[in-house]
Amino acid sequence: MKFHLFALFSATCFSITAQTNEVVKIKVTGDRVSLRTKADLNSELLDRAMRDEELVFLEKTNGWVAVQAPDSLNFWAAGEYIQNGIVVPEKLNIRSGPSQNYSVVFVANKGDAIVLRGEFNEWVKIAPPVGSRVWISEKYTEIVQPPKPDPVPAPVPVVETPEPKPEPIAVVPAPTEEELKPLMLVLDDTKEQGVYDEIPGILRRANPGLYKLVLIVGILEEPICLVRGNEAQMERYLNRSMLIKGKKYWAKEVALPVLKVEKIHLDPILSD
Repeated sequence: MKFHLFALFSATCFSITAQTNEVVKIKVTGDRVSLRTKADLNSELLDRAMRDEELVFLEKTNGWVAVQAPDSLNFWAAGEYIQNGIVVPEKLNIRSGPSQNYSVVFVANKGDAIVLRGEFNEWVKIAPPVGSRVWISEKYTEIVQPPKPDPVPAPVPVVETPEPKPEPIAVVPAPTEEELKPLMLVLDDTKEQGVYDEIPGILRRANPGLYKLVLIVGILEEPICLVRGNEAQMERYLNRSMLIKGKKYWAKEVALPVLKVEKIHLDPILSD
């Protein structure tokens, strides 16, 4: 049974107060903090959140915080119960892995849309549905305070004044070619854009504003993809082995895809 992959662009947002509809976020204050299926140290480990990563807050209890499962996670569902990306039965268990031995992380309802990412045997890999939650230790988090609104100025009385003469318009010269941003790429409309992917390799410099992941084969380096990320972070990790997670884009007249960085795992242990 084959399933067609499709991209669904949607903002993950939760209302935690019916009065304000504000989205409250938490920021991770530790390094590689565990994300688990339940509020329990013995529950299944799903992934690790990085320092300063922001997650959507849902609730907290007994020293644990529930957050919306980040898009970097992959969940699984039995493929026979999904048709054209829609849940068929009244209830469908969404699990952390491709078998019934993995934990149930969410229960989808009939008619729910599911974002498909791949398949394995009789199981399909999916994006975390809106409403699915994972748990993180409260002691490694802090609430992100929203910016205070600007004060409303007091009304200014209207005073009639003579209309001023128009001032001459200053002519600003167009920027020279050297002043333009070095990265000028045009998306290729014939290819699927924004697909989430996980790519391992060694980080090298590429074109201005870009880096690349390469595989070393003997004495040769084979480029896998271009990388677009924070320049200071990329320079710090230059020539390191890593696994980069993010969304993949294709540009015209560029042979390699461009991976926009969302998460980096340094010196990963890779297995078949």
